[in-house]
Amino acid sequence: MQYKVDGVDNFIKHIKVDANRALLYCAEYLQWKIREEIEVDSYDTGNLARSITYRQVSDGVVEVGTNLEYAPVREYGRKPGTFPNLDALVGWSARHGMLIYGGATSSYDALHYKDRSTIYLIARAIAIRGIKGKGTFQRVYNQEKQNIINLFNDLMANKWQ
Repeated sequence: MQYKVDGVDNFIKHIKVDANRALLYCAEYLQWKIREEIEVDSYDTGNLARSITYRQVSDGVVEVGTNLEYAPVREYGRKPGTFPNLDALVGWSARHGMLIYGGATSSYDALHYKDRSTIYLIARAIAIRGIKGKGTFQRVYNQEKQNIINLFNDLMANKWQ
């Protein structure tokens, strides 16, 4: 694609637009690779993988991530000393067959006392030991960094031929 250049400013403007588009393609590639890794790494409900998205923050800057509450814990882990969300543990425990009486509820307070004991023990173990993060975002980025650079360069090279 050829551009008529009226002056340097107009040329720079065209480069920025095309570089941002190429950057968005690279972000979409990274999003796809992270989703793929999450599905292989630890697939529970699929919510985390589906929530991975990208957006352009400013000129030349994109973010790939999620807004799910538990995503930072999954990525970076949880230090010992804090209890996890008990209602979230109820859902997870029910999906993994750990609840005997209250598998249909998603509220800790609504559980049978024996199931509440199970959830409390899991939460206490997490609070004492912490949780090791999976580091999926960083690991995938490190693995794919060169591919992303190559993709960006290829996209930019094709724009000016």
